[in-house]
Amino acid sequence: MQMEEETVLTRDELAYINRLVNRPNPESATPRSGFRIDGGPQSNELLASLAAQAELSLQAKFTDFSMSFPLLLKEDEFHNLNLHLAPPIIYENGPVERAWRLQLEEPLPLLTDDGSESALSVHELSPHSLLVDAGTQRKLPKRFHLRLALPDEPPLEIEASRVRELENGLAAYEVEFAKEQDAERIRAFLYQQHQRLHPELQPELPVELV
Repeated sequence: MQMEEETVLTRDELAYINRLVNRPNPESATPRSGFRIDGGPQSNELLASLAAQAELSLQAKFTDFSMSFPLLLKEDEFHNLNLHLAPPIIYENGPVERAWRLQLEEPLPLLTDDGSESALSVHELSPHSLLVDAGTQRKLPKRFHLRLALPDEPPLEIEASRVRELENGLAAYEVEFAKEQDAERIRAFLYQQHQRLHPELQPELPVELV
């Protein structure tokens, strides 16, 4: 469940969020950045109650797409509330809202547990789905448990279920991740690539995310 009210961000506000998300956190392999909230006892109690019962998110809407930043609320030992931002899910605006899909310039290999390349490779990537090529094998499994090798990062485990087959030996798969941190790594990679493809949004910021 998400909060109904949406926040529309200006370019300067999104730049500030980018700086927060880009800021490293040595305590976590998948960094989150955040800031302290002090709206007074009643407001803090309301936020804490909402966070306990709902998935909170911060929405940024643009002409052709929107971003949803998952929010995590934590209370420290002094009862201060700290709001943490995770990498966003990017959506394409249109008659039907759907998660943005990155068409890869170079396919990403799917690896077995021992690190060797399988016959499958990823040609398109979204936060919860893959477009997979079977190569010369041309036999697409209904399910598979393999590792996705993101550029310059350790492989992450994925559990995938075939949704539909397409032409030319391709198939769409729905993906589940062994760890929430792995899902965040995918979103961070997509966010980085979206910034690279749309530099007009944040020309003053580097593309590096986490």
